[in-house]
Amino acid sequence: MAMDWDDYKYFSALAATRSVRAAAQQLDVNPSTVSRRLEQFEARLGVPLFTRSKSGLTITPEGAEVIAQVDEIADNLGNIESRLVGRDQRLSGVVRVVIPEVIALSLLVRELPRFRLSYPDIEVQLVPGHQTPDLSRREVDIAIEVTDHPLEMMVGRRLSPTAFAAYGTEDLINARRNGDFTPDLSGKVLEPWVDFRAASEVAKTCRELRHAYVPDVLIAVRCNSLLLHLEAARQGLGFAFLPCILAESDPLLFRLHSLPAKLGPSMWMLTHPDLRKTQRILVFMEFVRDLFKRRSHELLGAELAETEAFAE
Repeated sequence: MAMDWDDYKYFSALAATRSVRAAAQQLDVNPSTVSRRLEQFEARLGVPLFTRSKSGLTITPEGAEVIAQVDEIADNLGNIESRLVGRDQRLSGVVRVVIPEVIALSLLVRELPRFRLSYPDIEVQLVPGHQTPDLSRREVDIAIEVTDHPLEMMVGRRLSPTAFAAYGTEDLINARRNGDFTPDLSGKVLEPWVDFRAASEVAKTCRELRHAYVPDVLIAVRCNSLLLHLEAARQGLGFAFLPCILAESDPLLFRLHSLPAKLGPSMWMLTHPDLRKTQRILVFMEFVRDLFKRRSHELLGAELAETEAFAE
């Protein structure tokens, strides 16, 4: 039977995620499609590639052998493509950008019409950060991320530090000022807060600030998504530590000035070394640098913007 490269694409996603549902989300298809393609691939090869259990998929020795070969082929193809694309001087084609959804929604997407006016032949593809595509394999062209640990083999620059502060709705701010919170069963008065429990560096920073400044509070809601964390605060479910870029200009949220703003991980923009001279990549990265420079005061918060120099 003829080789179907799509089989290897589905298999590679399953090997990386060890979950049919997660692989389907990464590939933007239905889970039933992933299951069917895996069964067809195993039937064609005549060996099981995974064992199934309630906890997920476990790769078999045969599957490990296949993924090792697929990884080697993907690396070789990626190197060839990177060298050729790096010579492309056209201001047209596709620029694939992985970016946290909240940053895309609050900052980048609103400015993209201006980029499109200048470069109508460049198609911008936005990939949400939770899908974690591999920049080194050219699954995306540019990565915009909040981190203190950017990939060393990539090239790029720090766009800006990011500031974090405590925010709440006007009703919560007034209740805190007036001491209106209801005591619990022990008679202790506790403020409601929203907790961010994801594994990201942003979530870690939010948790560290809450533990440092307000350790003895009532956790009203715990969220694993920054979008949900933000929305829970907007709905008045509790105070929350949030990146200033998201909350500072939100009409429903107000800074809790009794708790100081603090710098957290920086915003970085990275690309593959082979792409740094590709014109469509260069003009998009310059557009993003200008955007972040103009709006760095939002990333830093009002007080910190006056003291923190923007990273050139």
